[in-house]
Amino acid sequence: MLSLLPAVLLPLLAWAATRFVAKAWTARAVWLDLLTPVAGVAILLGATDLPVLSGVLAALPLAGLALADATKRVVLDEPVVFSDAAMLPLVVRHPSLYLPFAGTHLVLGGVLAGLVVLCALLVWEPRLGLSWTWRGALIALGLGLVLGPLRAPPQVLRQALARDPWKDTARFGLLATLSLYRAVARAERPARQARFPVDPPAFQPGALKPHVVLVQAESFWDPRGALENLPPGLLKNWDELGGRALARGRLQVPGFGANTMRAECAALTGIDDASLGLDRFNPYFRFVVPGLRSIAHTLGAAGYRSWILHPFDRLFFSRHRVMPALGFERFESLPDFAGAKRVGPHVADEAVGRRILDILSVAEEPTLIFAITMQAHGPWPGDDPQGQWLAHLGDADAMLGSLAEAAAMLERPLVLCAYGDHQPALPGATHWPDRRTNWLIWRSDRQGSGTQRDAIAAEIFHVLGRAIEDR
Repeated sequence: MLSLLPAVLLPLLAWAATRFVAKAWTARAVWLDLLTPVAGVAILLGATDLPVLSGVLAALPLAGLALADATKRVVLDEPVVFSDAAMLPLVVRHPSLYLPFAGTHLVLGGVLAGLVVLCALLVWEPRLGLSWTWRGALIALGLGLVLGPLRAPPQVLRQALARDPWKDTARFGLLATLSLYRAVARAERPARQARFPVDPPAFQPGALKPHVVLVQAESFWDPRGALENLPPGLLKNWDELGGRALARGRLQVPGFGANTMRAECAALTGIDDASLGLDRFNPYFRFVVPGLRSIAHTLGAAGYRSWILHPFDRLFFSRHRVMPALGFERFESLPDFAGAKRVGPHVADEAVGRRILDILSVAEEPTLIFAITMQAHGPWPGDDPQGQWLAHLGDADAMLGSLAEAAAMLERPLVLCAYGDHQPALPGATHWPDRRTNWLIWRSDRQGSGTQRDAIAAEIFHVLGRAIEDR
């Protein structure tokens, strides 16, 4: 019996770490919170007959989850949620975007040490000597827990959720909350999706169909009044555009410092957080499917051609699957920007703006371009992350100015809408009381008065529709 202690104690310690990070001091649904390490140990012990190896293998993911949860709470002011499972491949593909926030050396050192320990145990640990009957029973138990209560937790616990990850993880524990959120989102999803069909179109352009450029500017935010030591002339073009905009203002976005796909989905579909339910944490994970309402579907029905420009990995946030589902016809990603100017590790906003104008200058049909910039993406290494981010902000401002200036040379009017996906996750940023970004909409053939209008991200869809229609 003593030989089984490592298989039990190691996962229990890692499980306790997840509860410590979540401040889950209550006993509510503790049994559900415990089922994940129990199922993991049962399956691993049955498969390997090696108790120490099984304990380490079960504990390491839980310890990693505790570290990820603690880091996300500090950097993004949000606990880990069920849809963060979609982010794991991104951490592997693009570690430079994530590991610095948790401590690159800490994470890589922990992974390396874990691999060394696992290899040593696999080679030298003596087997426990369980019979195949017992090993089969353990595997069956673990799979039964995974496919049973972990997949379909009791209804009484689902109904008790606050649907606020801070409150729910403190009440039920992180692992139980992940199981509950996953089950509730899966059950509610079909009905929520059915409320936003692609037909009928959400709006109808008038006889004069303008080109439409929607720019989702990475970490774009007007810091004036919030930050000190700002350079003179900051956001000169933004201010000039704003003075002639149909509308402009602050934008309430459903994320801070990351999770770009939240504001992106809201702007492209007009679906707000309340309508998404628990899928609001990552609508691209399971919610967005073919047949869902979008600006590309609506304008496509009116004869528009549609493009996505994103000078990065097309697999990021599963955009390679999501954008065709939303009706976009062409997707230009990082390979299409080979040789383009870079600022830091990413393609420059200037190159994105130039590509937009190249497409519009030869377009024979009304065209929708959704541009997702990357230049200002963090982290910003060095002693002055704020200064680096401000330099990127200036380049984004220049790109928007060049688009507006070139509109007069196009054969069709241009509707330009730009917004920030979230505020930058600068040091100390989680303490800022106002986490809104900024947005504006401008039309080259229709003078606006720069009407101030604060909005939520989902309203971008509707405001853009009104600007395209003849009114």
